[in-house]
Amino acid sequence: MTRGFRREFLRATGASLLAFGSGCTSLRANGDDTRWTVTLDGYPARASTVTDTGLVVATTLEPNGELGFVRFSGEYEPLADLSRITAPPVLVGNRAFVEADGSIHEVPVNGDGPTELRTDYLAFGRYSAVSAESSRLYGVAYSEEIEKYAAFSLNLDTERIEWAHPFGHIRSSVDTDSERVFAASPTGTIRAYDAAEGRTLWKQKTGRNAVLTHHDGAVFVASMDGVTALNSTDGSVRWQTESDWIGSVGTLPEANDSSVYAILSFYSNHRRSRFAMETYVIACNRNTGEERWRKQAKFGTPLSVTEKEVAIESVERVETTQESSTPENSLSIFGVGGAQKEQYELNEQATMKPILRDDVVIVGDDTSIVAYDR
Repeated sequence: MTRGFRREFLRATGASLLAFGSGCTSLRANGDDTRWTVTLDGYPARASTVTDTGLVVATTLEPNGELGFVRFSGEYEPLADLSRITAPPVLVGNRAFVEADGSIHEVPVNGDGPTELRTDYLAFGRYSAVSAESSRLYGVAYSEEIEKYAAFSLNLDTERIEWAHPFGHIRSSVDTDSERVFAASPTGTIRAYDAAEGRTLWKQKTGRNAVLTHHDGAVFVASMDGVTALNSTDGSVRWQTESDWIGSVGTLPEANDSSVYAILSFYSNHRRSRFAMETYVIACNRNTGEERWRKQAKFGTPLSVTEKEVAIESVERVETTQESSTPENSLSIFGVGGAQKEQYELNEQATMKPILRDDVVIVGDDTSIVAYDR
């Protein structure tokens, strides 16, 4: 897949590459419970890890993207202009790594200029790579050398691909426990690779549209078959929920010490029509798979989970007249038991994984990053 062909492929899959300049266009304070807003020329995607002072964000799916740093005070600092960023950046210490147009760039958070790593062409898919300690990135990307999507290990010190094996495609997801790399293909295949050598340790089959996360010795997979818990050492099934009425899988699952959370869309009234589906965030007991609670959610909503809270974009219908109503999107925060704790009105669809702190909630709202006082 050449770079030119990849650009056409992104357009064909609805990537919305808009011919606007990138960067931070405004910073404004708001009344009510809004602490600050940073408005960008693109949809923000953040590194999953945050620093003590802020977060690394990228404007994605734009011809002229930008990597920047947003402080928890609301100050914004641009770090690098990069073309066509497709996946969230990865933060390793004080270095951000981001793929742009098939090249991987290292961008120090302290403001020094970007450096392009000396790797072959690698084009990330929908989901970001993951890091292990401070020396490696693992992910699934299109490899120009292999001419297929491949699971890979990138040594950040030598700037070399240590191993790569054909696997998955643009919607494949990965996670790691530092010893093993876990990869999910939308076909339902789950593989575990030895992180150092790249050899396959085990293989398991789940449902279609599979995505995964790893937490404390277990690999949790959300798929069209339901939610599955696998033993991280040998791939054996610990438990599995089952449903014949799942129409779609919204995003990566998340887990904490008590539960695993998945966003699944179900056919309404047992009718297999994509126009009759309802989306829920479902909390399952991480040890048994028993459903603890479910709440209606927006399809594709970014999901954030801590040990005490869960944040999603929820959907509620608000009556406009006696005979009609309109959907209203909000950022909802639930306790791990399912009780709603807080709700914040969104102007547009949530586009960035929310950040939950003691005194503030930060969410990507279309092309803006908004901080709400708690």
